[in-house]
Amino acid sequence: MASTTSPGTRPPGGADLGRPFRWLWASAAASNAGDGITRTLLPLLVVAHHPDPAAVAGLTAVNMLPWLLFALPAGVLVDRADRRLVVLGSNAVRAAALAGAVLVLAQDRPLALLYALAFVLGIAETLADTAAPAMLPRLVGERQLERANGRLSAAQIVLGDMAGPPLAGLLAGLAAAAALAVGGGLYALAALLLLGLAPLPRAAGTPRPVRGGGVLTDIREGVGFVLRHRVLRRTLAASGLYGLVFSATFSMLVLLSDRTLGLSGTGYGLLLAAGSVGAVVGSWLAPRAADRLPAVRLARWSLVASGLAYAALGAAPGPVLAALILAANGVFMMGWNIPVVSLRQRLTPEDLQGRVMSVARLCSWGSMPLGALLGGLLAELLSVRAVFVVCGAVLAVGALLLLAPLRDGDRVTPIDQRPTDQSPTDLPDKG
Repeated sequence: MASTTSPGTRPPGGADLGRPFRWLWASAAASNAGDGITRTLLPLLVVAHHPDPAAVAGLTAVNMLPWLLFALPAGVLVDRADRRLVVLGSNAVRAAALAGAVLVLAQDRPLALLYALAFVLGIAETLADTAAPAMLPRLVGERQLERANGRLSAAQIVLGDMAGPPLAGLLAGLAAAAALAVGGGLYALAALLLLGLAPLPRAAGTPRPVRGGGVLTDIREGVGFVLRHRVLRRTLAASGLYGLVFSATFSMLVLLSDRTLGLSGTGYGLLLAAGSVGAVVGSWLAPRAADRLPAVRLARWSLVASGLAYAALGAAPGPVLAALILAANGVFMMGWNIPVVSLRQRLTPEDLQGRVMSVARLCSWGSMPLGALLGGLLAELLSVRAVFVVCGAVLAVGALLLLAPLRDGDRVTPIDQRPTDQSPTDLPDKG
């Protein structure tokens, strides 16, 4: 049976997560770098040939649309198929799409083709980002989930948010085809690295579910599991609130930087970098805090602290303090995200991992377009600073209302039945 050991008895910080996890981490690192390049490059290509704000906004909408259309069906596929092959195939599709774009876009860059590329990449991302976290409970021990999620988050931030965008800008300055080729090569590398990870066996003692219904039946089963589970239901509601607040404030951050703090484009980039640095630090601190605190308590107070940080950012008198607040908020974001994702993985049965992850993504990502509209409306009615103060206060109060009823004892239930002599880190490996 999966361990239900108390928080203070997790493995020490230097515990090895095993070779299967290292294969997954290496693959995720390569795909994160590819994400950073393509997400930066595609808007640059649109702006260079179609300098219309509506065209740029349309690209973002098309890229995010698969999360609204396919998140729940993606969860069904992830639970029915080999999750390793889903991630591998998604990376292979992205590599092929970018390779084809190198050839097709060499002569011309029609807007429809750029939109089609963004849509295909969005579908592949929806599948890969649903399947990868669903794989994790089979790769590492239950008590190591926070540490594994922290390392994956650090790779995403460093390579996807910090290294990828400037590299894309540099490559785009040389040749757009080179940037597309590098992005495609990174996705191809991510697919190849997953070949080092052997097919994942089902957890011992867990029967393969009988699929008597269709996709809608499976979706209802996954959504119903979440709605019936008190901890999942409340933490997913909090995730939706956080997505709303994050999108509302992030959409106005450039205006706060320019009009209120008086920063140049470089200064705005440094503000974003400060938040990323804080998130990297948080990805290191959060698993260590989880060694000493129950996940529910750590997540709750991290989310409250994040709300207070947003409110303080709106009141910051100068850029230096604003950068420090953003760095602190990066730590708080990881203090929420890592334990709550780990908790979600821990509470979900093996055969529902994909569907629960897809519902979680739909809650958090689905609220973001509404959050962006809300941020713009509040800025028009009140002020840019007020967006941060109001949204931060709403997040802090909402986190208390949603998560205070949860108790530390709600933290853990077995994720599956495993024989006591089998460690998840002993899964077969082709390394």
